[in-house]
Amino acid sequence: MTSSVRRLVAACGLGVRRVIGRLRGAAPGRMGVCIAGVAVAVALLFVVTGISLGLAAGATVESEDIDYWIVPDEGGAGSVPLEAEGARLSEVHDVTRRLREDDRIDYVSPVALRPLRLENPETGNRTYVIAVGVIPPDRPRRVADMDVSALDPEYAYYDDGTYDGEWSGEIVVSPGVAADLGLERGDTARAARSDRPLTVAAVNDREMAAGFGEVPAIAMPLAELQSMTGLAEADEADQILVGTTDPSVESALESVYPGTDVVSRTGIAGAEATPTNLPLAMALAAALVAGGIGIAFVATMMGLELTAGRRELAVLDAVGFSRRTRALVVVSETITVAVLGGIAGVVLGAIATVGTNAGIAAAIGVTALAETPPWLAAYAFGAAVVVGLCAAPYPLYLAANTDTLEELTR
Repeated sequence: MTSSVRRLVAACGLGVRRVIGRLRGAAPGRMGVCIAGVAVAVALLFVVTGISLGLAAGATVESEDIDYWIVPDEGGAGSVPLEAEGARLSEVHDVTRRLREDDRIDYVSPVALRPLRLENPETGNRTYVIAVGVIPPDRPRRVADMDVSALDPEYAYYDDGTYDGEWSGEIVVSPGVAADLGLERGDTARAARSDRPLTVAAVNDREMAAGFGEVPAIAMPLAELQSMTGLAEADEADQILVGTTDPSVESALESVYPGTDVVSRTGIAGAEATPTNLPLAMALAAALVAGGIGIAFVATMMGLELTAGRRELAVLDAVGFSRRTRALVVVSETITVAVLGGIAGVVLGAIATVGTNAGIAAAIGVTALAETPPWLAAYAFGAAVVVGLCAAPYPLYLAANTDTLEELTR
C-alpha cells in the first residue's frame, strides 16, 4: 500500500470516527437528526418504489380462486384506472368452452367492463357505473369485489353461439349505486340507450375497489352486457379469468391467443387497471423527493455541525493536515452520515412496507401490493450514498473558508 493510499484511508477513517464520536458524545442531537432525516427519506423511497413495482407487475380483475388472467398485450400507455376503449379479446365464449375441456382448470370466465348510465325509472335518479360482465358461476365467487353468485348460473341468454335466449336482466349492484338510485333487491332499473329491463338480484356487501378508490359498479351476465354495448358481434371481452391449482396450465394459456399476456396471481389485483405510466412516475417522484429531503437534511445539519466544530478543523490544519486531506475528512463524515441513515432507512422501509401491505389488505382486500425484490434494498442504500455525495459541497465550502488562526486564537 503506497503512502498516498494510506493517507487516504487514514483520512476517511478519521471522518468515520469523528461521526461515531459525536453520536456517542454528550450532545449527539444534530448528528442524530441528520441521520434520521436520511432514514426517513430512504424509507419513503423504499416504500413508494415497492408500491410502484407492485402496480407495474400486473393489471387484472380481482377474483377469488383465480390464478391466471389472459389479457391483451397493449403497447400504448393509458392514464386512467378504468379503461373504456382499447384492445379486447374476441370469440371469448368459444375460447372459454375449449378451456373448460381441460381437466386442470376449475373455472373460466371472460370478463368485460363497460361504462353504463343506469337509471331507476321509478325515481328518475341516474348515475354512471362500471358494468362487469361475467359468466355466472355455479358456486359462490367474487369477481372485481362483486359477489356474482346471485346471478342465474343457467346463463340462458347465450344459446349455443347465439344471443337470442331468455333475457334474465339480473344485476348485482354495489351499495353506493343502490343508495344513489334508491334500489333494493327485486327493483327494476334501466340502462341508457337500451330498452331491456334490469332487475336487482342482490345488493353487494361492499364497493368495487379500483386502485386506491371505490367505483360504482354492477355485475351482470356477460352475454347480456355484450348485447347492450355492441360487444356481441365479435363476442368480445377485456380479459379471461382462469382458476386452477396446476401451474402447468400457464404454458397452455399462453398459446390461446396471439398477442396476449398471461398474468399470474402475483400481479396487483385491481379493477381493469390499464397499462399506465403511473408506476414509473411514482418511482421517479419518490427518488426526487427522497433525494431532495436527504440532501437538504445532510447539507444543512452537517453545515451546522462543521460551523460548531470549526476549531477542530483549525487544529487539523495546525498539526499539518493538508487542505486536500481535510476535505477528505469532511467528505467521509458526510458520506458516513448518509450511509448510517441509509441502513436505518432500509430497515425502516422494510417494516413500513409490511405495514403498508397489511393496511391495504385490510382496507381493500389487495394482498402484497408493495413488492420488495432483493435489489430494492441495494437501490435505496445506493440512493443514500448519492445523497451524501450531493450534500458534500456545502460542508466542503464551509471547511475551505475556515480561518485557522482566527479559530485557534478565539
